[in-house]
Amino acid sequence: MNFYKLLIIFFACITFFSACKEDEVKLQIPPAGFAKNEGFFLTNEGTFGLGNASLYFINLKDESKNTNSDLFYAANGRKCGDVLQSINLIGENLWLVINNSGKIEVINSENLKTVQTIKNFKSPRYTLKVNEEKVYVSDLYSNAISIVNSNNFTKVGEIKCSGWTEEMILVNNKVWVTNHNSNYVYIINPETDKISDSLEIAWGGSSIIYDNSNKIWVLCSGDATKNKTGGLFCIDEKKMKIEKKILFDKPDFNPIRLKFNKENDSFLFVYKGIYKFSKYANSLPSNPIIAEKKGSSFYGLTVDKTNGNILIADAGDYLSSGQILVYSPTGHFIKSYKAGIIPSDFFWW
Repeated sequence: MNFYKLLIIFFACITFFSACKEDEVKLQIPPAGFAKNEGFFLTNEGTFGLGNASLYFINLKDESKNTNSDLFYAANGRKCGDVLQSINLIGENLWLVINNSGKIEVINSENLKTVQTIKNFKSPRYTLKVNEEKVYVSDLYSNAISIVNSNNFTKVGEIKCSGWTEEMILVNNKVWVTNHNSNYVYIINPETDKISDSLEIAWGGSSIIYDNSNKIWVLCSGDATKNKTGGLFCIDEKKMKIEKKILFDKPDFNPIRLKFNKENDSFLFVYKGIYKFSKYANSLPSNPIIAEKKGSSFYGLTVDKTNGNILIADAGDYLSSGQILVYSPTGHFIKSYKAGIIPSDFFWW
């Protein structure tokens, strides 16, 4: 008899706490803390294989609104998946690329609830809106760029491209694609969804940006394991010609996250610190403007276009919660914000 009483109490407790947990999640919908022109969304990749990726919002105008918690979970009652790689606004929805889960979570930009989950990618990286109904998705392993219909959220085709396709930009109805396992940048015709041209650069294409002088800049990270050096390239997209290049000397110099400063006349990138230099320079500075301190692992980068401040995603030990470090344009520390595990990508809101 006592045994059965214990069973009854046990299952009653489970029911009670489950109900409490459900109520707790419901009370968090919609998530609070994010508002237009007040800050940015932050993707936290999470520990590879553990499915603990998270989505934060850092409010720079009202810090009391920062919950330091996963807004995706608060809105949906579940984790978004394994390795939250990137985020993009397409139409009225935010597209969260979940790399190691092979999917994209399309969420409503007002309440962050899932609108659709697009599955069956191999290892998606970044999204690019090509037109009102077409989105390209780069991929680490598929040797192709996926084509997704953004109206019904279905995969409708692919563009064959060997290697690890990475960042993409759309300029004058041409899609430029970097490839991390190649020494070429590829150009795709979005009308035919076919590669129309390519330019030889250096190994390990990663970042690609477009400046206010109508030039395309590509950062190649190189690869120490292959003894391949990288470089920085300026391309005249109309003439399809490389106008300028800075080749790196060593294969173990592997910068990532190329960004412009507020004025768009200087570059910043991450390599064991933050390097900053004029886009008119012909060589790199000897030392970073912001040194990476012991215990830090600089992993992500963005620039606040309102004041020029430099914001760095610091992954720390890659196992515990990271932080966002804020520096002045000249490299003086201002403050920090809490982040999740392996913070990486920023999306200004």
